[in-house]
Amino acid sequence: MRKSKVLTNKLSIVFSFIFILLFLSCSAPKPQYISLPITKKQEDLPDIVKRVVQSTAVVVVYDSDGEELGQGSGFFIDRDGSLITNFHVMENATQAIVYTNDGNFYPISHVLAEDLDGDLILVSVDVPQKAVVPLTLSHTIPELGESVVVIGSPQGLYQTVSDGIVSAVRDIPEFGKIIQMTAPISYGSSGSPVLNMKGDVIGVASFQMIEGQNLNFAIPSERITNLKIEERITLEDWQINRFVEEVFIIAEQYYSDGMTYYWLDDYESAIPFFQSAVISNPFFSKAYFCLGYCNSKIGKYADAIEYYKSAIYLEYEPDISYYNMGGVYGELGEYAKAIESFKEALRQNPEYAEAHFGLGLTYHYMGKQSFAIEEYKILKELDKDLANKLFNLIFD
Repeated sequence: MRKSKVLTNKLSIVFSFIFILLFLSCSAPKPQYISLPITKKQEDLPDIVKRVVQSTAVVVVYDSDGEELGQGSGFFIDRDGSLITNFHVMENATQAIVYTNDGNFYPISHVLAEDLDGDLILVSVDVPQKAVVPLTLSHTIPELGESVVVIGSPQGLYQTVSDGIVSAVRDIPEFGKIIQMTAPISYGSSGSPVLNMKGDVIGVASFQMIEGQNLNFAIPSERITNLKIEERITLEDWQINRFVEEVFIIAEQYYSDGMTYYWLDDYESAIPFFQSAVISNPFFSKAYFCLGYCNSKIGKYADAIEYYKSAIYLEYEPDISYYNMGGVYGELGEYAKAIESFKEALRQNPEYAEAHFGLGLTYHYMGKQSFAIEEYKILKELDKDLANKLFNLIFD
């Protein structure tokens, strides 16, 4: 199953940190583990498997054309059909089907909650309550050497069981705890429950290191309990929201790159990045403003005016946008339009000293000295330095 760039970056950080821990574990302080009194009797492996398989499921995902994208595993946590799997299993799906132990299949209808960093997602399956046997979540961190069982569906091979022990519980900065175990995780097992010998879920199988031997990892079940269900959103709407969010992220990155050149006064180099930002997000108002500014700085006044109009339409700092546009009209000698722009800036902000200065200067260029002097009088109350500058230009 393919992973998003964000998720891949997060897990890459985890991989790097784990390798450091593996090499430096002899000098690292030992983590403290929580151990609560045993309240349930431990079971034999065959008994656990027999009881748990009816709670697990195969998750098959499809694109909008009905083409299969891949599959993973999952398990129910309540009788209402709430199912846990890995985020990366679902990330590109617009349709998804869950196959249960009794041979039936049911659609995933809604996304309930997600944890991108933890690679977890909670979905709702349209399944009858009588067909669901939920698993119990453990609220404790497993101990080193504790036996664990993974029940999943690698390569679609339903009810595949692997066992092993907890070899480490690592605390990754800005990520949280992660369980390292010897129980193998194969392709298709992503989202499988990792159980202790009481049949409680201690984690969710997530990934393995291909280069390592028995380096398999699970996300602790405590992250499941921390999931917050804010709304039920259809799978289709969830994908639309994710697409929009990704577009905004891309646009912000282009904008950030453009600002690097903007602050260096390299306006020509900044323009392509701001253009890419507004192509990615046509409603990116501040990128239009920056395009207006950069184009005015390199003498492309007609382009600058159009970009300022877009910024104004999208209501980005209208007083400043109108003021800057007035300055561009002034450079073109279109004084009537400059005056209207400065006046509009003042309608937005009556005490905008720079707009009064621009208006007074434009009146001066038009030979309307009495109007220019009126702006000088207003400026004396707002900004004495600008007032003196305007006075000197009028009576020079």
